[in-house]
Amino acid sequence: MPQGTTRQLLPKCTLLKMEGVLNREIGIFLRYFLGWESLNVVCTVAPDNPCDLPLKKRVKIANSYNKKETLFVSIHCNACKNHKGSGFEIYTTKGLTQSDELAERIADNVQVLYDKMHLKLRYDFSDGDKDKEADFYVLRHTKCPAVLIECLFFDNRKEYELLKMMTFQLDVAYAIYLGILEYLYN
Repeated sequence: MPQGTTRQLLPKCTLLKMEGVLNREIGIFLRYFLGWESLNVVCTVAPDNPCDLPLKKRVKIANSYNKKETLFVSIHCNACKNHKGSGFEIYTTKGLTQSDELAERIADNVQVLYDKMHLKLRYDFSDGDKDKEADFYVLRHTKCPAVLIECLFFDNRKEYELLKMMTFQLDVAYAIYLGILEYLYN
């Protein structure tokens, strides 16, 4: 690399955060909010550990709890090959399950926030609800209601800038929290 090239690149990328770091930051806030309800919150991926846990182990942790008293919420930031993707998505398994109701409640609350911010919501209404259905391992193998959330696209510059802002992380975590509460108490 020619001398000076690194210095020319640095001002353009002030602070880079990997997807896992962003996911954990949002998850920490969600855990905090859920703590207000005296709920037992278990993180399958340690908030302070950058190492990923294999999907099989995440499912094993979730399935070690009573399925009638457990929810599995997997928080992510999305990416796409052309780096032009944008918006929020929430996934459940195929078919109509309790996960669909959880996803709907979370999506409704996230929509309030995202509408205010003029952010895209990527829904699939083909089966009458907002969630997209996918055969993701963590959704297919958990015994309790489970959702996988893609908060925004971390490879979209505008959305990445939002994702790394603590205020946005707090807001999206709070919206997810409200959706979980509606599912639990309504």
